[in-house]
Amino acid sequence: MNMSKWEIKPISQPLDVGTRIHWDKCNQRAIFVDVPKGTVHSCKLNSCGVTTAKVGDEPIAFMFPVEGSRTKFVAGLGKKFVFVEWDGVSPEVASVETIVEVETDPEYEGNRLNGGKVDPWGRLWAGTMGPPGPDGNIIPHRGALYCLVKGNLKKHVCNIGISNGLAWNVETKKMYYIDTLEPYVFQYDIADDARITNKTVVFDFKKNNIEGLPDGLTIDVEGNLWVCAIHGYHLVKFDPKCGHVLDKIEFPTPQITAVSFGGPKLDLMLVTTARIPIDGTPPPDPAGTTYLVSSSNTVPGYAGDNYIP
Repeated sequence: MNMSKWEIKPISQPLDVGTRIHWDKCNQRAIFVDVPKGTVHSCKLNSCGVTTAKVGDEPIAFMFPVEGSRTKFVAGLGKKFVFVEWDGVSPEVASVETIVEVETDPEYEGNRLNGGKVDPWGRLWAGTMGPPGPDGNIIPHRGALYCLVKGNLKKHVCNIGISNGLAWNVETKKMYYIDTLEPYVFQYDIADDARITNKTVVFDFKKNNIEGLPDGLTIDVEGNLWVCAIHGYHLVKFDPKCGHVLDKIEFPTPQITAVSFGGPKLDLMLVTTARIPIDGTPPPDPAGTTYLVSSSNTVPGYAGDNYIP
């Protein structure tokens, strides 16, 4: 493992659960959310400050641009997939329109949308998670993974704990997926019609002695993956062909939640963190900060993809 030298720079004030960071290449800005506050945040790297808007009163899981529009987004609010109109500047969004709601049966009470990402073909993949149980831990096997294609929703995976990181390799037709209650990164074959098959493990946190659990995920142009270790202080680069660790970046706070490549050359990384209380006590500052990460020899990645309605 060749450890690179990384510069880590804060670019936001602490959020409660900052996550689902997306690089909007068209507008050269990062878009990310604060889950429990129902807010979306936008940051341009060549200017100071972060723009914040309230989207709704329910937890917001993600918010991504819609192809062909500068003001329309697709988001997850509670159990609903929604369209959002926002000019990127105002402190309130202009409108929220429901597309579809999932898991409305009583057996799914307390569930909500969590991880999501748009794939390179313009389809939105997003999953759910269960509520905390009497012991405070998330109830396992209550969630599912869905794909929204031009307004039509299909369930692809059941019995998920906490649906989280997603990434795709267009050349090899592979999809990578994380259930945070499992210490693995999974790989699927993905067909042109979005069917996923042949589930395998490509990275094991325990075998590689990685502290914490897997959360957010992204892929670079060489096909290597970066995975966030929530409760583990690290962002970890690994080779999915052999499962070996290639690099690690240590942060000054433990709850690393999401990562995206960004910048004009897509050779910077944007990383969100959280300050979720453990045993009633949140981690100290700078927990919840969003970071810009750079190095002189970063292998670049890809910009975020827009949803095609």
